[in-house]
Amino acid sequence: MVWRDTDPQGGESLKCRWDVVPYIRGKGIDIGCGPNKVLPHAIGIDSCKDVELFGLDFKPDLVCEDAADLAIPDGDLDFVFSSHLLEHIPYWEGALREWWRVLKVGGYLVLYLPHCDLYPRIGQPGSNPDHKHDFNNEMIHDEMVHMALKSGTGWDLAVNEVRLEGAEYSFLMVFKKLAAPTVMSHSCERDKPRRSVCVVRYAGGIGDVIQASGILPELKRQGYHVTVMTTPKGQDLLREDPHVDDWVIQDNDQVPNHLLPDYWAVWEKKFDRWINLCESVEGTLLAIPGRAAHKWPANLRRSMLNQNYGEFVARIADLPYKSESAFYPSRAEELEAERYVHNLRRGKPAFSIMWALAGSSMHKAYPHMDDVIANVLAAMPEAAVVFVGDEVCQILEAGWDHEPRVHRRSGKTTIRQDLALAQHMQCVVGPETGVLNSVAFEDIDKVVMLSHSSRENLTKHWTNTTALTAQGAPCAPCHQMHYDWSHCHEDKATGTALCQVTISPRMAFDAIAQAYGRWKENQQ
Repeated sequence: MVWRDTDPQGGESLKCRWDVVPYIRGKGIDIGCGPNKVLPHAIGIDSCKDVELFGLDFKPDLVCEDAADLAIPDGDLDFVFSSHLLEHIPYWEGALREWWRVLKVGGYLVLYLPHCDLYPRIGQPGSNPDHKHDFNNEMIHDEMVHMALKSGTGWDLAVNEVRLEGAEYSFLMVFKKLAAPTVMSHSCERDKPRRSVCVVRYAGGIGDVIQASGILPELKRQGYHVTVMTTPKGQDLLREDPHVDDWVIQDNDQVPNHLLPDYWAVWEKKFDRWINLCESVEGTLLAIPGRAAHKWPANLRRSMLNQNYGEFVARIADLPYKSESAFYPSRAEELEAERYVHNLRRGKPAFSIMWALAGSSMHKAYPHMDDVIANVLAAMPEAAVVFVGDEVCQILEAGWDHEPRVHRRSGKTTIRQDLALAQHMQCVVGPETGVLNSVAFEDIDKVVMLSHSSRENLTKHWTNTTALTAQGAPCAPCHQMHYDWSHCHEDKATGTALCQVTISPRMAFDAIAQAYGRWKENQQ
C-alpha cells in the first residue's frame, strides 16, 4: 500500500465500520470524519482541510480546526471514533487526552490507524506527505497507560487487532473507559472458544425474543459458546439467561436496514455457526404490510403460514424442537415478586390473576375485560387481579381505581418486573403478548385470547393453557401484522378488533373459573 494523491480519500473508516458497531452506540463523534462518517448517527467533526487539498465535496456536522480542542463538556459522549487522523496531528498525545476527556465512564474510544510495519513510514517512498507520526499498537498502548495514571481513570482494552484483510493496512484498538485508574485487556486475552455460535434476534416484540431463546439450551448442550446479537431491549430481556455467554449489541436502526446484509456478512465470519432469526416469526409466519404475503388471500395465508412458531425457529437453527423458551429473573426480582404476591391479600391465600392488557398492539385489547373481571370478583372471593402493560395501557385500567382487589401496574413497573411476577401468579390472562409467552411452559394456568395467530402457531406445545379463538369472525386467524386499521377488521362499537370482540365474556370467564376450581382443590 502506498499513498497517491489520485486515490480516493476519506474512505478508511468504511473498512472497519461493521466491526466497531457494538462500541459506537448512543451519542458520539467521528472526529476527522471526511466525506464518509462511520455510521449516520455519529456527529461528524472535521477541519475541512481535505476539501481544498483533494477537492472533496463534503460538509461535516461540526467544523473544528483543532482536534485537541473540542467544545464538548467533560464526560459527555458515549463514544469517540477516529480513523486515520491521529497520525496527522503534531501533538497527538494532547489530542488523545482531549478525546478521553469528553468520553463518559463506560464509553469507548475507537482508534483505527495505519500500522507503521504495513504502510510506508515517514520519509520512505510512497508515504503520506502529511503524516507527522508512525504508529503501532504498542505506542498507543503505552500512551494510554501513561494517560490513565495522569487522569485518574482507567480502561479495558476491548479490541486490539492488526488488520491485513483486503486493502487494510491498519490496526484497530478499542478502549473502554473505567472509573478507577486500572488498565486491563481481558477481552483481548480471552481464549477463542472451541465452538462458537452467534444467534441474531433483534427485539421487536417481547414474545419474539423469548421464543428465540428456546434454542439456546440445545446449543449449550452441543458445546457451543453462545453469543447473542440483539438490541438493548433484547439484552435486557435475556440478561439473566444462563445459556448466553456473550453479547453483540446494536441500537435500533443504528445499522440502516438496507446495509444489514453487509453488516451480518462481516460478523458471520467471526463464528463457527451463524443463526439469524430476524423476521423468523414477524415477516415470515406473520405477514408484514407491504410484503407480498400480506396481500395473499386468507385461505392461502392459513395454509402456508399456519406453522408453529417454536418449531419453525428450531428448523431455521437446524436443531430439534424442544419446549425450552423461558424468562429468567434475577434473585432480587424473584424476591420482589414473592413479596408482592404475599401482600395481595395480606398473607392470606389468593387466587392471583395477572391480566396482560394489550401486548405489542392495541389491536389485541380485549373489549369484554371489565365484564369478565366483575364476574370473577363476584364469584371468586379469593381472587385478586393485577393489570400489567405500558403507559398507553393505563387507559384500559380506567374504572378500577376504587376496587381494592384490582391492582394497576401499567406504566409503573418494568417489563422484567412484570415477567418475574407472572411466574408467581395462579393464572395469567391476556392476548398474544410477551407476558403469556414468558410463562408458556411454566406450571401456571394460562388463558390466551388469540388474535392473528392460530393454536397451531402459538399454543400447540404450551402447558396448562386454554386458547380462546374468535367465533364467527371470518378474518381470524389473519396471520398478518397490523400497525393501523387498514387491514384489520375493527368493531366500531368497541373500537377493538373483530377477532377479540367475538371471544365472548362467558368463554373467558369459564376458562378462568376452571383454573380457579383447580386452585381451590389444591387448597384443601
